[in-house]
Amino acid sequence: MIISIVNNKGGVLKTTLATNIAAAFSLNKKKTIILDLDGQGNVSATFGKNPYTLSKTIVEVLKGECELEDAIIKEREFLHILPSNDELNFFDIFISNGELKPEALKRIIHALEDKYDYLIIDTPPMMSTIVSIVLSVSNVTLIPFEPDQYAILGLRRVVEASKMIIEKGNKDLIVIAVPTKVNSRVTIHNEIIEKSIKPKLNSQGIPVTKNYVSQSTKSTASVGYERVPITLSIQKSKFQLEYLEITREIMEIIKGIKIEQKKI
Repeated sequence: MIISIVNNKGGVLKTTLATNIAAAFSLNKKKTIILDLDGQGNVSATFGKNPYTLSKTIVEVLKGECELEDAIIKEREFLHILPSNDELNFFDIFISNGELKPEALKRIIHALEDKYDYLIIDTPPMMSTIVSIVLSVSNVTLIPFEPDQYAILGLRRVVEASKMIIEKGNKDLIVIAVPTKVNSRVTIHNEIIEKSIKPKLNSQGIPVTKNYVSQSTKSTASVGYERVPITLSIQKSKFQLEYLEITREIMEIIKGIKIEQKKI
């Protein structure tokens, strides 16, 4: 299953959500890989690796300079990474000058899909060629969002892009929104989610998870000190349970939607 994490707004915990969901799958002994398509390289940084010192990344695979298997970092038995670095920021330029073709990325994605139970794709915070390609091949797209006044605008753009991809051919694409940086004690957060965002998205057939990522520095601490996503931290906490519950709910939503799709 291909699950992509998409939002054209930065700072919404895209990478945090991607790495923790992947970690949750790996804890259940599901063979999982995270494909980092964000040129910032934060996925490998989450696991304590400097993306700028890596000689073999998705870019080298795309250019045919190394084999796919040689670029994959095997973090744990059931959790692998295909890293990126800032050279990926020039993907559109590589496409325009003929150095790369969009089909090359699609081939890599499908090759990973064949090898793993779950392929989690972290995307750049912009509506780019990379995001368009990823949406066209994903089974599920997760949209993390902050409950602020600007969230609706960002969500609308991603939803519109997803709908366009669905109309062009990826008709079974499932889109799910996930609230992040939520402070349940702040009334405005609850009001934005329940009275504004949920009704708008639900009317378009897009569910919003009941579980959310809390506004907390705990994830940053686990990455900073242990070099792992909080789901894999040896320090047990309620914040680990958040990601495990989010992952469980996402899979339940996917299962329910697939059942409904079969009825149509």
